[in-house]
Amino acid sequence: MQEELRSKSRPNFAHTFVGTLGLRLDKAEGRRARAVAWLGMVTVYYLVDLTVIHSPGTATGASGAMLREVSVWYALTVWMVYYGGIIVVLGTPAKRWLADRFGEARAYLVYETVLGVVFLNQGFSQAVLMYAFGSSFPAAIPVWLTWSAGTVLILVGTTFKLWSAHLAGLDTFYCRDMFLDRRIDRPDKSDDSDESGLVASGPYRFFRNPMYGIGTVHAYGFALWCRSVEGLAVAALFQCSIYLFYAVAERPFVNRVYAPCARSAA
Repeated sequence: MQEELRSKSRPNFAHTFVGTLGLRLDKAEGRRARAVAWLGMVTVYYLVDLTVIHSPGTATGASGAMLREVSVWYALTVWMVYYGGIIVVLGTPAKRWLADRFGEARAYLVYETVLGVVFLNQGFSQAVLMYAFGSSFPAAIPVWLTWSAGTVLILVGTTFKLWSAHLAGLDTFYCRDMFLDRRIDRPDKSDDSDESGLVASGPYRFFRNPMYGIGTVHAYGFALWCRSVEGLAVAALFQCSIYLFYAVAERPFVNRVYAPCARSAA
């Protein structure tokens, strides 16, 4: 989550990078299970990419039509599972039921592992769709322009996403406080958070949700690299949907749990 305080122990930058891709190595609990699930998904995607997506002739004829249809269903399925799932789990009493039923620690471990796999599939699904619907830009738009603009967006978006995630911490990135339905404080005060414990340094000084805004523009950059109009559309769909999650689930949680602390401190 974006407006929450950073986690109790900020991971190093390498842990942050891998964590944003769906694999948390900064925590010992369940590390093997998370790594197996994550590496298994990467292996499956690599094999499918090698044998199907980029195999000769796949992008043309009946094979190309089938790839485009599958890519749409893949992206839509991930979209529904991800945004529908986090809204249902984090925005309803479902998280309390899970914690009561399985125990808080086990329930969160399962949630975090599944969310990591979904994070990975979110990137995979968009990449497959952008490739399947590649070269759909008008020929009048020069390739050098889309490559240059795409490179800038990829660099800017990736930089802001990693910067913001590193400052906020991976517990924040995985919405741990929302799942536990309580504020999670650092044991010490730091100069990069305000009196409420919300991150107030780096990009958070200027943007309320830098990971949701600038931190997602790299997806548009990849769509430009593929010259995919449909890729731009799916990137916009995923970005707009995270703001829906913010409005429906995250913002009410922040107002309920953190805003009272900010008002009392003021």
